[in-house]
Amino acid sequence: MDSFLDTTVIIKYFEYNYIKEQLREKCFKYIQASKGKTFISFIVKDELEKVILKRREIYECVLKKIKDSDYELDYKKTIYLDKQNIIFAQDLYLKLKDKNINKLRQEFDYEIDFLKASLDLFIKNKVNDISITKLDLDNSILLIIHDFIYDFADCRVLTSAVQIQQNKEIFFFVTADQHFDPNGYKFIKTEPRLKDYKFPILKNFLYEV
Repeated sequence: MDSFLDTTVIIKYFEYNYIKEQLREKCFKYIQASKGKTFISFIVKDELEKVILKRREIYECVLKKIKDSDYELDYKKTIYLDKQNIIFAQDLYLKLKDKNINKLRQEFDYEIDFLKASLDLFIKNKVNDISITKLDLDNSILLIIHDFIYDFADCRVLTSAVQIQQNKEIFFFVTADQHFDPNGYKFIKTEPRLKDYKFPILKNFLYEV
């Protein structure tokens, strides 16, 4: 069966190359073994690029903090980060603060370069169709979905998947995001205001044994 891939699944697919843990392995094996077509939206592509930019900025903050322990980690001083990202940066700093800063910088640069190259290759070699920009989003679907999912970025992704689904055979909506839990997804599908829309089949690796 064909698949629409969410941002989380693709990032974990990339990360499995250097973080060998179970959830990333599931994402990696699914994409590697997939025989059907792979779809993403420009919403997902933009999110993937933003994930890499966020990670670069987190690493830059950590390096500044290691270099100067008085440096304040504050999301208001950043371009892409939010409070949760700063909490992650603080934890990462505490874990890495005794490391050699030059070696750490090299490791961070290598990871960012790897992710950027992986994204380029993924889109070139794995994605069969990419469509739906932010301007293409159906606001009526988007706002209804937002009644059920508070994270607006996730709402945009699901809306784009639903729009792509309308002109295709039923495909999987593949994710590893907690906001797309099976019960909540089932509830969205039964929403009377969405009764005229086909929905993809949810496949969330967070909830699969």
